[in-house]
Amino acid sequence: MSIICAQETGLTAEEYIACVGQSALGPTRPLSNTERVQAYLDNSNIVVTARDAGGTLVGLFRGMTDWSWICYCADMAVVESHQGQGIGALLMDKAAEVVGPGVTITLLALPGAEGFYQKIGLTQTSAAFYRDRTHRT
Repeated sequence: MSIICAQETGLTAEEYIACVGQSALGPTRPLSNTERVQAYLDNSNIVVTARDAGGTLVGLFRGMTDWSWICYCADMAVVESHQGQGIGALLMDKAAEVVGPGVTITLLALPGAEGFYQKIGLTQTSAAFYRDRTHRT
């Protein structure tokens, strides 16, 4: 199967929802809120997609970067029917190419996905922290 990975602008919420909804990431994202999904797509400054020969979106990498030091991968998803074909590694490699040398890609993995990220060359750390969206001071 031929897969094309490329940086894209203008990815629609509908395409994102169709792709992510068929991945393990789906239940962790507000896929029923198209407006919110489109807002976070519009405010991301790097989107790399994986499309099959027919142009169907089968995977994506969405992140935010300063283009000189760090890139945070907010979403990395491959539709379940296409997993195990190296698409996730292709997406990570293309994202690294787009952000350029010297830029570190970081992410928070879903529980159970740690082995995949180790397999494609990411280093695991135990020093990640986050503030939950519901936290109020």
